[in-house]
Amino acid sequence: MQGFILKVRTSEKNMREYYRIAKALFYFAVLLPPTIISKRLKLPGYKFWPHLVHRSICDALNIKVTKFGEPLEGPPTLYVCNHVSWIDIIVLGHVIKGCFIAKKDMIDWPVLGYLSSLQRTIFIDREKRSDVVAQRQEMQDRIHGGDNLILFPEGTTSDGGSVLPFKSSLFGVTEKAMHLEQDAQGRTPELMVQPVTLVYKKINNMPTLRSTRPSVAWYADIEMGPHLKGVLNLLKVDVEVHFHEPVSRNIFKTRKELSAYCHRTIENGLLESLRGKRD
Repeated sequence: MQGFILKVRTSEKNMREYYRIAKALFYFAVLLPPTIISKRLKLPGYKFWPHLVHRSICDALNIKVTKFGEPLEGPPTLYVCNHVSWIDIIVLGHVIKGCFIAKKDMIDWPVLGYLSSLQRTIFIDREKRSDVVAQRQEMQDRIHGGDNLILFPEGTTSDGGSVLPFKSSLFGVTEKAMHLEQDAQGRTPELMVQPVTLVYKKINNMPTLRSTRPSVAWYADIEMGPHLKGVLNLLKVDVEVHFHEPVSRNIFKTRKELSAYCHRTIENGLLESLRGKRD
């Protein structure tokens, strides 16, 4: 009898996995062509299509995203987020219209690397100092062009139960942005910074525990393939995205001050959510 039950459960998992893959492929078939074409031709609304793709993937994987607060709209914004998993990419891509700042090896990630490139991700190589100037210039150009940027300053992923120390050097783009040149209308864009807290609140309709975090958190030496397969087999994932009060970069004297402020704000948001409190 136990063997029969095990076979039934295995069959259910396989069916769930195949269904979600089929659903994701359907979304890709429908949405990728207009996304690619609009990006290459820079058609009106071309920045919206990647946002729609990520929202559709969340639907295919049954990832429910709940927002607290709203992303700032208007001036160029640097969204600063804690980093838990590859799932962060599709969750944030779902709720934020912006370009990711990511390490260069992300471009080789299956599927996500390609999706990130569609969202005009800025891939940085932290090992090659010779590229730093060019990379910062690209970030400045994006900000000057009105793009929003999304940064994971931990530089790696955690288990989602805490926020790792931030690498203040990754905030170097904000120092460059303080000296933006005026545009054709004589306006100098002001860079705003908005801390964002990601919380993986529930897995399979149950509160996330330390023992279940590896089901969604992709950290340490966990391999991508098995982790993706595990996510495909989950019944549901509930993620909270807390948008904290945006601040002007100009009120901080150094990038270390800005880094410390963002870390404190994001960490407090995580702890409050895990304790059952909300912004």
